[in-house]
Amino acid sequence: MVPFEKECGLKIIRDLVKGDKTLSRIYGFILYTDNDPYVAKVLRDEDFWNALDSISGTNWPIFAVRPLCKGKYSIPTSSSSDIISYMVPTWVEPKANMQVLRDFGLENTESLPLFVAFMWDDTDELNQVAIPIEGKSIDTVYNSLQEIVKVITKAEAEVLPQYKGTVNVFRNIVTELNALKFKHIVIKRGKIVYRFFEFFSVFV
Repeated sequence: MVPFEKECGLKIIRDLVKGDKTLSRIYGFILYTDNDPYVAKVLRDEDFWNALDSISGTNWPIFAVRPLCKGKYSIPTSSSSDIISYMVPTWVEPKANMQVLRDFGLENTESLPLFVAFMWDDTDELNQVAIPIEGKSIDTVYNSLQEIVKVITKAEAEVLPQYKGTVNVFRNIVTELNALKFKHIVIKRGKIVYRFFEFFSVFV
């Protein structure tokens, strides 16, 4: 895993990994904001950091940047008075985030924190897939990151050596991460349904 104390974009990453034949051309990028303290704490903890690094190994690097500034919803105000207009709130994104968001094809920071897996194919086109980092505590955030890193590492390891530098690696990872996202959706919906029935059971 590679930490950055300053702003980091895809160009910097390309320069760092250019010509390295030991890599599978798949990379990870941890995107989070200053509203995600547990992600920050996990990344600052050397033991957590080393544990994730040992799982990902040397074939695919993970990059972590300083947190972005979290955007927010804002209700437009009337231009003619101080009375708040009855309009749909709009999302306001800090300008400092725009370069990183553009790099990864994201519109705003609303969906962060995210783990983004990406690679450049033979035509130099960027391929990427993002998965949410779950958790409301240090331990649950670490477990989420650990699960994501394990899934990617397993998918990368299953590709034959002669194909590790090809887009086949990315296709395998997309399949596995989409399966992981689906599993999380099913679990969340199951919890919602359980709470729904639990609530109405009080009135039975």
